[in-house]
Amino acid sequence: MPQTAKYDIFLDGSCSFCRWSQAKIEPYDSGERVRFLDYNDPAVAALAPFPRGELDGEMHMRTPEGKWLRGFEAWLVLLRVLPKLAWLGRIASVPPVRWLGPSVYGFIARHRYSLPGAPARCDTDSCAPPARRPQ
Repeated sequence: MPQTAKYDIFLDGSCSFCRWSQAKIEPYDSGERVRFLDYNDPAVAALAPFPRGELDGEMHMRTPEGKWLRGFEAWLVLLRVLPKLAWLGRIASVPPVRWLGPSVYGFIARHRYSLPGAPARCDTDSCAPPARRPQ
């Protein structure tokens, strides 16, 4: 059987919220259609046509066709790709949820460490991103 194409999620592997989100999503990926890539790895960062600051600000996804999505749009596609969460993706795609989605996503992205149940910000050297190379 041929391998199913992957949806690549670019995340900060040193971000406790990103790792927490990945751990919450992976159990729903029964078809192994999603691949999480840590953009702290220079080889992974080179795959993304965005600067680090943009990658840090919101989730970025590359579809199997090579299309780039970010933020709420990426979450909609991610939910639809996961069989057990596809229903939630359909609900989030219709008005008024669809209209409010980008604003809600932006709020969550800005306040991700203070949300109930979210992990605390990782401020220790053990989880700090690697030193950036000069540009």
